Amino acid sequence: MSLSNKSYEELEKASTEWSVAHGKVIILNEGLKATYSKCFLKHKLDSKTVIEAEHKARTDDDYKKIVEVYAEAEMALVKARYHYNNLDKYVSLKQSELKRDLALNGKQPT
Repeated sequence: MSLSNKSYEELEKASTEWSVAHGKVIILNEGLKATYSKCFLKHKLDSKTVIEAEHKARTDDDYKKIVEVYAEAEMALVKARYHYNNLDKYVSLKQSELKRDLALNGKQPT
């Protein structure tokens, strides 16, 4: 398998991982909002002020759990994005080296 085919496959795999990670972040972001609303409504009944209900909602165990999962998904997204970008830069560098080498080979005296 040539370097360009292998590089293309690696880039394709990395872009797929990036898109999957992005999809998970979107879903978890919506879940985060829904969980916050649920926790807020749960604590609104036994709170004197809205600020107190908001504080209780943000310190609720259910909300904390989804925040942790969301943070992990964001980290996976960043990692996938950097992995793709690093592969892209590496492939670009290799292509530049190949072009330079071909140009130098063409200028050598026979």
